[in-house]
Amino acid sequence: MNAPDATQRDLRTFFEAFNSGDDTDVSAGADLFYEHFLSLDPNTVTMVTREQLRFVLPMRAKMFASIGASGPRLRDLQARYLDDQHVVVATTWDVHFEDEAARPLALRSTYLLRLVDGQWQVVVYINHQDIGNVIAERRAQMSS
Repeated sequence: MNAPDATQRDLRTFFEAFNSGDDTDVSAGADLFYEHFLSLDPNTVTMVTREQLRFVLPMRAKMFASIGASGPRLRDLQARYLDDQHVVVATTWDVHFEDEAARPLALRSTYLLRLVDGQWQVVVYINHQDIGNVIAERRAQMSS
């Protein structure tokens, strides 16, 4: 079951809110996550609390800033409804650099959202790349 166009727009708004926090509250996106959620990347599977995420988001912002990048911006999403309460959303995010000549990094993530009290919340978050490795590779490119 694919998402209708109106719902696609709602989901886009949901994910754009993840990065809408200003410099004083980069952790605001944590509110979009369920109290406990599963976080996966190519190396780990971890149960995370919303409060842990709230703590980590400013550190992630600093990691991106350390390579002259701003936080990821949503480029694309594809949604597939599983039932009335669950949707899987595949996303592509672009990380832009202060150096306008630098090609943006494309990051892919997949989310399982659950409808809780009329609001979508992330219950599973899959990073398809190891963000630490992506940052390290970019640093290496900058120093060569």
